Amino acid sequence: MVNLIQAVFLSIVQGICEWFPISSSGHLAIFQKVFGFENLAFAVFLHFASVFAVLVLFWKDIVSILNLKKKENWKYILLLLLGIIPAGIVGLLFKNQVEGFFSSFFYLGLFFIFSGVLVYSTKFFKVREKKMNWLDSLFIGIFQAIAILPGISRSGSTISAGLFRGIQKEQALKFSFLMAIPLIFGAGILEFKDLNFAEISYWALLVCFIVTFLVSLFTIEVLLKIVKSDKFYLFGIYNFVVGFLVLGWSFVR
Repeated sequence: MVNLIQAVFLSIVQGICEWFPISSSGHLAIFQKVFGFENLAFAVFLHFASVFAVLVLFWKDIVSILNLKKKENWKYILLLLLGIIPAGIVGLLFKNQVEGFFSSFFYLGLFFIFSGVLVYSTKFFKVREKKMNWLDSLFIGIFQAIAILPGISRSGSTISAGLFRGIQKEQALKFSFLMAIPLIFGAGILEFKDLNFAEISYWALLVCFIVTFLVSLFTIEVLLKIVKSDKFYLFGIYNFVVGFLVLGWSFVR
């Protein structure tokens, strides 16, 4: 059973790592292993709090997009839906195989390094003045599907994919965050039934939700500034370091 201090620590990790391009699933897998609390449903529950922060920060954008009287909003919604299809397919068809990677430090290390390559390589791509099209959305969606693997950052993969396609930085970030809303809610509904309340109390879950939500708000605000300052690629270095440390750990354990 996880204690409240450990649960709150995992909540802080989730709030930081979900939106920074450093893989919340990878970090949670590591620390849950350390704490002896390997509960994927708990990790998914924390994702709810993270996505709630997106709803709060981007509520004006969401309300604007839901104005279906505008033709461009229909197009944007369709692009979002197209973007989540690849991850939805992979998640449903390969759920058991993906869950198996959460217990392997060897694969976690490799996936962190792969994520580092993606994020750092954004340094070499330039933004082009262009509007998003269906090919951009599908391309981003494929990278989001890859990010189902623990250690590969969802935000890092999708924002990087957008930058690879020459999409403006703020637009790529916003599309990544909005695309996360239906995906995380869908995964949460599937996993919530497996949440083991014998290992964590309702009270602890409420505290964890609030902590993750508040930390997520702060993290998103910081990330927006980092992306605008063209320092996003530096997160790739962090992923490299974590990846090689985890990979080394897998050989000495």
